[in-house]
Amino acid sequence: MKKEFNKEGTETQGTRRMRAEFRGDEMVLLLVSLVRAVDARMLQQGPEGFSVDFERLDEKKVLTEDERLLMKLRVAMEGAEEDGRASVNLAEGEGGRLAGALERIETMGAWAVNVLEMSRELRKRLLEPHMNADERGSRKTEN
Repeated sequence: MKKEFNKEGTETQGTRRMRAEFRGDEMVLLLVSLVRAVDARMLQQGPEGFSVDFERLDEKKVLTEDERLLMKLRVAMEGAEEDGRASVNLAEGEGGRLAGALERIETMGAWAVNVLEMSRELRKRLLEPHMNADERGSRKTEN
């Protein structure tokens, strides 16, 4: 079956999706880890922190799976709640790809203990077979 995607990188037919909700700090960590996997040059350090230059992806006609996932995170962050929480509809396999990006970034340098703990918790959640709602309300499934 041919896969079709919208501009935000979301597949429009044929796959099972999981709706995942993340806090703002979790979204930043996911974004940074995936940017590092796709093209670290997109991550730019500035006087007030970092920014991500999406211009290179905006100009591309064909995106890789990871680039489409990165665009999906971008859209989710742009639509985040006031408290920073954001929802992402993950297609099958995308949770595993995000978990892999997190694992790679964990080995790239010294990280604060709380950041490593958050990364490990995120990886665990992303790899769960069914991201069912839990007591914190941070995970939901959707077909």
